Amino acid sequence: MRLSSFISANLAPILVDWVAFARVQLPAAARLDEAELLDHGRSILQEIAADMLRPERDGERRDKSEGHSAVASTSEGVPSRSHARQRERQGFEIEQMVAEYRALRATVLRLWSASSDDVQQQDLEDVTRFNEAVDQAMAESLKTFVEEVNRTRDLFLGMLGHDLRGPLSTISGCAHLLRHKWPDDTAQTALVLRSVAHMKALLDDLTEYTRGRLGDGLSVDPAPLDLARFARDTLEEIGAINPARPLHLAVAGDVEGEWDARRLHQALSNLVFNALKYGDAGAAPEVQLDGTAPDQVVISVENRGRPIAADLLPRLFDPLVRAEGDGWSTDSQVAGANLGLGLFVVREIATAHGGTVDVVSDSTSTRFELRLPRLSRRRTSTLR
Repeated sequence: MRLSSFISANLAPILVDWVAFARVQLPAAARLDEAELLDHGRSILQEIAADMLRPERDGERRDKSEGHSAVASTSEGVPSRSHARQRERQGFEIEQMVAEYRALRATVLRLWSASSDDVQQQDLEDVTRFNEAVDQAMAESLKTFVEEVNRTRDLFLGMLGHDLRGPLSTISGCAHLLRHKWPDDTAQTALVLRSVAHMKALLDDLTEYTRGRLGDGLSVDPAPLDLARFARDTLEEIGAINPARPLHLAVAGDVEGEWDARRLHQALSNLVFNALKYGDAGAAPEVQLDGTAPDQVVISVENRGRPIAADLLPRLFDPLVRAEGDGWSTDSQVAGANLGLGLFVVREIATAHGGTVDVVSDSTSTRFELRLPRLSRRRTSTLR
């Protein structure tokens, strides 16, 4: 009997073996009933059997083995994708789900070979087609499974960032009350408020990251803005938190335009905190505004100190990337932050304004340049 016909005619015994294997995938399978263990197995096998009967174009064998079949449906209802989403919700690990496909493959071939001793050339072809179809189904499952795991993680991070704002506001409010009650004893309350500012900056980065990961993107609302005044106010605010590290501002040309002040405050703060954290403690970071070009303004932040490792530069603006052992990382650029979101958020703010951000680093200094068109439209960045 041809393998595709064997699968269609023997769904029940194949699924019995699959269920028996799934039950050993502990601890996730411990609480699953028969229906949950079977879930989409029948549909997956039927899809595989049907795929084996379809004409196969040149090159499709390789495409299927890589999970890139051109004839594969992109529908969310594909059995392999539905199976992946359910297994993720049931608490399976990715290794356990892959093991299910290995067991399915082995079960079908074992039962089929036991059904007949007469092996024909067409049987070998059937085995190849069967393996291709299983590879395609497994690739679809893995892709969807990873997407579901990532979405669950991002939802958790988003809720965490949101819920932490409540107690943080309470701490800030209490610190302000104490400062007004005992104005002569401000050292401790100043330390608390500085820590609150650092934590708020981290939560802002976390919020932007999860918003982009969950598909909302990063929106901007441009309005007329004098960058010189804006930069002075921002640096004054940062200087109050870091009084021991002076900040220098230089302005050239016309630096007026239309930008989202709240977003630029976040971007400039991240870059300046970055310079304070990783720059030479004995040299003041330099902030420059260059408005000499007619169509754009360049905001640059430069610091002295050790260079960024060459292998890190291409990934510097990616989220959750960290260099090991060289003192440079893409951590959120505030003291104590470790989520690796600060420079990622700067890049997305630049993109949302229709601009770019670049970095140049050598043995003498590191310089970030944020290039912004003078007139930014309301838009949302395309997060990667």
